[in-house]
Amino acid sequence: MNSAHTPLAVPAPAPARDPAFLRALDPTAVGALVQRHLLRAGELVALRPDYVRWKDRDGALLGYRAEVRDDDGLQSTYVTVRTAAPHRLADEAERLRHREDEDHAGLCALSLVPEANVLLLAFPIDRAMHDLRRLVRASKLRSLLLAACPAFVPEGLRFAKSKSRVRPVRYKPERRAVLHWQVGMVDATGAVKAERSLWVRCHAEALVARSGLAIAAATAAGVRCPQPLAVVHDRLVLEEHVAGAPWQPRSDDAAGLAGAARTTARLHAATPPPALPVHGPVQELDLALRAAEDLARLGPALGDAARTLADRLAAEVPAIDRLVFAHGDLHAGQFLAGGDAGSDPDHALCDFDRACQAPIAHDLACFRAHAVLAHGTAGHALADAFADAYAAVTPLPARASSRWWNASALLRAASQPFRALRPDWPGATALLLDHAAAALAGRGGAA
Repeated sequence: MNSAHTPLAVPAPAPARDPAFLRALDPTAVGALVQRHLLRAGELVALRPDYVRWKDRDGALLGYRAEVRDDDGLQSTYVTVRTAAPHRLADEAERLRHREDEDHAGLCALSLVPEANVLLLAFPIDRAMHDLRRLVRASKLRSLLLAACPAFVPEGLRFAKSKSRVRPVRYKPERRAVLHWQVGMVDATGAVKAERSLWVRCHAEALVARSGLAIAAATAAGVRCPQPLAVVHDRLVLEEHVAGAPWQPRSDDAAGLAGAARTTARLHAATPPPALPVHGPVQELDLALRAAEDLARLGPALGDAARTLADRLAAEVPAIDRLVFAHGDLHAGQFLAGGDAGSDPDHALCDFDRACQAPIAHDLACFRAHAVLAHGTAGHALADAFADAYAAVTPLPARASSRWWNASALLRAASQPFRALRPDWPGATALLLDHAAAALAGRGGAA
């Protein structure tokens, strides 16, 4: 692997002592293990830390985005590194032993490295989402399409394996995966006649029914969103492609902010499906308390600050506002700007996995927390501009309620820099906690 592509090692949490976990946090060390034990053919070009779940003595799971160059060219893939007690790793490796001869983008499926006390897994090997193995293979996808939505391929054409390609867009090991297939279709002579995008969402938990209810209700309310082509089962859905480009918001982008705000307001004005869970202040406080405990595991100072905030949130729980049809995980990445010809002034809205019945302040607070997570202090200007655009369509929540929800969302976001394995995570986490405290006090742009 070219060292120029290797990012800086990710700082370990202060309490971390396990040598295997400390090694797994170091991209250079992981790259050496992948090259020695997992690489079957070609060259490991890049390895980038992407995701971690750390349970201290109970082990950890780390995800790395990888690029491998082999006979098929440069391929994007993923490597999962698991640490745990040696006997647990050995048991898991034994359960997967029948896969060890498989090849995945130039990597073998798995490798147990006892001397490093890690288990290396190549994408799409995942113990919680068994469907992934077939979803990345063109022949298996073709069979799935024929069974689940045969109209996807027009009459007179056929699915061409050699003309179809897949890209993993999002992957959280043992949680969820989003794949983008570009399906090539040919006629009887083998000439390419059409190409069609397909999105595949795979979950470890049964979330498809909740998302489907929300999509149907949002569509009925006039919100453009991806439509399911086939619900294979309660953890797997195939979705159509929605025209539009990922929204890249700026605080001075009045037209873009207005389009996103109108879409959000339209969703909030719709009648929420009764089956959607309620997410009020009590449910939010529960998440905030859990976030504080997660942060306490990362270090004493972070834990003290987070617990102080959680105590203040518990002492100032607001009254329950009117519940609306909320997206539940609203941020800029959920919007697609433009329509088929780029003429739709309102944005499409994606990913309804966390749709719920909640106060308006919940969605606006989620947007703010994600903005600050992505842009630091400048994120408040973007969130304020979005709130102003929303206020031009429908009234904002009461200021006191907004402060509480903003503070809680920022507290919950504070563990994300570590989970995303950002090299700057200690400072970024501390800064998010500072912003949460400022929000609750009504200072700065977080009010």
